[in-house]
Amino acid sequence: MPETTSTRATRPPSSEGEAPPTDAPPAAVGRTERVLLRGGTPAVLVELAAGDADELLDLHRRLGERDTYLRFATLHPTGLERYVRRTLAAGSGDHTLGARVRGRLVGAVQLLPCGPGRAEVAVVVDAAARHDGVATALLERLAVIAGRLGIDRFVADVLADNGPMLRVLTDLGMPVERSREGTATRIEVALHPGQRYLDAAEQRYRTAAAASLRPVLRPRSVAVVGAGRREASVGRSVLRSLRVGGFLGPVHAVNPAAGGSGGVELEGVPCLPDIGSVPGPVDLAVVCVPAAQVCDVVGACGSAGVGGVLVLSGGLAGVPGSRERLRELGDRHGMRLVGPNSLGLAVHGPMGALVASFAGRVPPAGDLGLVAQSGGIAIAALSSWQRLGLGMSAGVAIGDAYDVGMRDVLAWFDEDAGTDLVVLYAESEPDLRSLVRTAAHLARRVPVLSVASGTSGAGARAAASHTARAATPAVVRGAAALAAGIQTAPDLTSLAAAVGLLRGQPLPRPGTVALLTNAGGVGVLLADACTSAGLGIDPLPPDLRRRLADVLPPLAATGNPVDTGAAVTAEAFGAALAVLRAHPAVAAVITATLPTGVGDPGPGVLAGAAAAGGAPVVDVRVGRATALERLDLPGGGFVISVADAPVAAHALAAAVARRDWLARPTGVPEAPGGVDVRAARAVVAGLLARAPGGDWLLPDEAAALCAAAGLPMAVTWWARSPAEAAAAAARAGGPVAVKGVVRGVVHKADAGLLRLPVADPAEVSAVVEAWAAQAGDDWRGAIVQPVVAPADELLVGGVRDPSAGAVVALGPGGRAADALGHRVHRLAPLSTADADDVLTGTGLFAPPHGAALDRAGVAGCLRRIGWLVDVLPELAEVEINPLRVDAAGCLALDVRGRVVPPAG
Repeated sequence: MPETTSTRATRPPSSEGEAPPTDAPPAAVGRTERVLLRGGTPAVLVELAAGDADELLDLHRRLGERDTYLRFATLHPTGLERYVRRTLAAGSGDHTLGARVRGRLVGAVQLLPCGPGRAEVAVVVDAAARHDGVATALLERLAVIAGRLGIDRFVADVLADNGPMLRVLTDLGMPVERSREGTATRIEVALHPGQRYLDAAEQRYRTAAAASLRPVLRPRSVAVVGAGRREASVGRSVLRSLRVGGFLGPVHAVNPAAGGSGGVELEGVPCLPDIGSVPGPVDLAVVCVPAAQVCDVVGACGSAGVGGVLVLSGGLAGVPGSRERLRELGDRHGMRLVGPNSLGLAVHGPMGALVASFAGRVPPAGDLGLVAQSGGIAIAALSSWQRLGLGMSAGVAIGDAYDVGMRDVLAWFDEDAGTDLVVLYAESEPDLRSLVRTAAHLARRVPVLSVASGTSGAGARAAASHTARAATPAVVRGAAALAAGIQTAPDLTSLAAAVGLLRGQPLPRPGTVALLTNAGGVGVLLADACTSAGLGIDPLPPDLRRRLADVLPPLAATGNPVDTGAAVTAEAFGAALAVLRAHPAVAAVITATLPTGVGDPGPGVLAGAAAAGGAPVVDVRVGRATALERLDLPGGGFVISVADAPVAAHALAAAVARRDWLARPTGVPEAPGGVDVRAARAVVAGLLARAPGGDWLLPDEAAALCAAAGLPMAVTWWARSPAEAAAAAARAGGPVAVKGVVRGVVHKADAGLLRLPVADPAEVSAVVEAWAAQAGDDWRGAIVQPVVAPADELLVGGVRDPSAGAVVALGPGGRAADALGHRVHRLAPLSTADADDVLTGTGLFAPPHGAALDRAGVAGCLRRIGWLVDVLPELAEVEINPLRVDAAGCLALDVRGRVVPPAG
């Protein structure tokens, strides 16, 4: 069935030579986006222009008779060529988006504005690509373009018997209205990407990404291009790993030098001169050639019909244009590419162990998944897992990630029933927002862990607002990890311990962490480590302390930590551990044992941890020679035993974080009540009209933006002259605060541009006149506000991160915003539950004083700031500082924001 629609134009087709509407925005041409179609084939979406007319005509002419009828039944232009060239003409006001697969145009969608906020759409797809999701991909991208044009509703007239197109429009996941228009059905799609749309789009992506990786992670045949004669060469190492691992499919060696000498074998594999000489199809080509040859080799792989490419070669940063060339080759030939600069991959599957790597080891089979940019991190992780007796389902080192990225591999793990825990390591991620969506879906099924990277302050932003300066890459990654359900460990040893704990023990219960030790000093160190890791160490309830006293020596201390004394027997120690694990007030237990001359309670750990159904256990064996070990339990499962208290604390903190994330309410972010997106966009458009390169909001623009977002703002007068400032002070009828606005100055108080209280209008005039004279051409005006009573001051801000999108922050405000306390950051938009979680995380709303503040009002302001940054891509940063808060409500006293031109 065809994927074609027709539209009924509300404006007649213009004749050739007729001037287009003067208010039509110019078409943005040449922008491209790479997407994956339903079966995993890469496609390139591009905004078409007049130069693409012949290609679009060819697409229409490839339609069959019935498809042509369905496409043009309600709008039949007198000539196809005239219609196509008119809609592609610059300045027509129409937009046409095309999809190319392997270099050929296989689909197009047209956007024809037909009224305020509305546009008609028409889709045409080549019959050969009918069931690949081309129309859906085009419409999803077109919705983004429409939003930039202020269009929030698609209209399409579809013949009643065109069922496939009706399903495409309704299955997008956005709100749909239907009505009959004669023989056609009018479909109106409201471009409000709610949770249903986001879930549908994410499901489409995961399915496509997993399918696209089958030639790479489930290949039936492998060719190693650049297999060298030297034993220590990368290609030779890969061949050896494939042989030792026992891959069951055909393996081919390609090396022009060795292949041309006749009868040369490497690792028992005959050498061939080029990829085109390989007999039979090749699913995966592993490329191990010098950097300068990589593009040519990948092009040859594409011409030979290879399904996917793994590039181990490094140094491509020194080959100009290599990134763009390799991506273009992948698009042209429909191949996915892992790397370059990759350590390789290892997968256990139906074809045995596929180890296409020069790591020099074959990881055992298991249920752990790994994706990492760094080969060194991958090797270290595998080594620690092997020491714990754990194996791997699949591991991929994505290297420089020219094509296949972290999110693609997470989608693969989500579809793989054999993966029960995933570890990732990312040094950078260009699309952190999308990664969060995929990781969050995966984390609902399996634990997802990461090791922290880039935590130094070197990445701090060179920005003017407190919010933007504080939103360092590490802070943003932390907010993203929390949203995605990724538990982060500070180092590799803690990561390995967390992996072992989550595979060997149940998740912690609600309650306190109990510490059990035979050395009081060690217990103190352990308590400090737990507190630093964010774990609660609360006093044990009286009934539990009585039970502990019954099994421990008379001089034992039964507080928390529980100090058994040095002379405790292993039996008594194990009994105390069993008592702790069984009590409902205990979330988890960390044991810390030290052998002494009067006893060694260490063997009691296994005895006390053996009973099923209790709280999880982590063991610290003081003085252990190894960093961590696995202690197998008689009835199944195991306990992780580590040498250092901080490692145990961090491992348990990861398990607690997973418990808490799974228990969090899964609220859906919704637009706060009373917001006006069109008014907000009008403010941005107005600023860019006066300052095309972007600028800080002027006070009247800030007030209009606050009104559009429903933010409570103090009464504010914007005065351009000393006389206007004096008049405003007179209207206030009491003391006022006067703030000078000078180009390039954001923090007014630090620059001496804040004066309060000022009671005399004449003094206000004099102050403003002096400021204006000092600022010269940079003077913009003054803000006059009535003085308000003192109250708590908070900072509520938002910033648009290039990778993570909208991020909000909440913390102490006022002049000491950077000195007082920490800020809590979260990805926006926020649900009601998310906002409440942020408030709790600041610690500013705890009893007694914080409980009296207007918590709901602050949460509302936080959600509204998040909404602004989310719906306005041009709003780079916005901040209320201070937000005055007391029991009666909230009031924004100073609002600043910076607008930049739209990207691309």
